[in-house]
Parts: sequence; C-alpha cells; structure tokens
Amino acid sequence: MSITSPYLVRNRTEESTDMPKSQPYWSTPAFLEGVPAGDDYAEMPHEDYLTYRIGMLSGEFNRNISKYFSRHFGLTLAEGRVLARLGNSGPASYGEICEKLLLDGAQISRAAAALAERGYIRKGNDPKDARRAIFEVTEEGRSVAEEVIRIGQARQKFLLQKLSATERKTLYRSLSKLMGVMAELNAEGILLGEAAAREMT
Repeated sequence: MSITSPYLVRNRTEESTDMPKSQPYWSTPAFLEGVPAGDDYAEMPHEDYLTYRIGMLSGEFNRNISKYFSRHFGLTLAEGRVLARLGNSGPASYGEICEKLLLDGAQISRAAAALAERGYIRKGNDPKDARRAIFEVTEEGRSVAEEVIRIGQARQKFLLQKLSATERKTLYRSLSKLMGVMAELNAEGILLGEAAAREMT
C-alpha cells in the first residue's frame, strides 16, 4: 500500500544524515572515537549508556505517538497498539496480544475494555477452544484500525528516510543481535546485570 502523508520528508539524498541539535545526548559518544574494544568503560557518562539512549529514544517515540493517538483518534497508546495489532494480524487471544506487544497485562486489559466499549473490538470464544477468549476488530473499528496502521507505516518511512541505506542495515542488524542476546538471557533466567558482573570477575 502506498503511504502518503504531509509529514513525510521527500527527496532526501541517501547520505543525508544530519543529527538533530535538540538534546546534547544526540551527539556521538566520545568513547567511540578511538577507545579500543574491550577497554574499561568505567568513565563512560550515564548519558552515553547504550541502555540509556535506547530507553530515551523509546520514551521519545512513545510520548510522541501517544499524543498523536490522543489528538487524532481519542485513543491511548495502549489502545492504539492493541487495535493495530488486531487489525493487522486478525483475531488474537489476550495472551497473544500481551506477548506480541510486550505491554503490561493490566494495560492490555484496560485497553481492550475501552476499545470494546467504543465498539471497535469484540470479545468472543475461540471456535477451536471454547475455553479461550479471543478479541477481533469490529466493522466499526476496521476503518480506525486501518488508519492507525497506515500512519504507523508512514512513521517508519519518515524515520528510515533519515538514515542512509548502510545505516539502516547496520541499525537493524545491531538491534537483531542485541535482541538475540536478551532473548537468550531471558530464556536462561539470567539478568543482564548478573551476566555483566560475571564478566567483570
């Protein structure tokens, strides 16, 4: 589906990657300029922590998207994400929604109840297992879900246009690698701080 939006930046050159100047922590960390791999990072300022920067970026995304959902759809962030998930992937159980969105169970429960009250989704029984409840988008909620999804796709295009082709590949490969590290630790029940402490000894 073609994405059209007044918010998209068009005709950017492939290497146009200027850094925004709004926050000091958007600058490249000094430790990347010449510190050999494996050196002690004890002097690294908190603002340069990888976890801090990812958390800050996630927070910026969430605040901005939350305002958009509220302003244009009258939805909370959780409601918009639940609606988009059901609209994009079809009927799903409560557990499946929680697993895919990585949101707190209470948030999902409140969001689902609010969406059902507005007539955007409905709760029913799984035809394959009557004991399991599933949620699906209603006819009324379909158009809203489609617009939420369309704008979500436009956001991705807007952001990815800020990076060169090489930067996009590097970013996704790096994120995949870190997600793999965390998935392995979580599967083994090991906390990140515990794994890091072991390597310090």
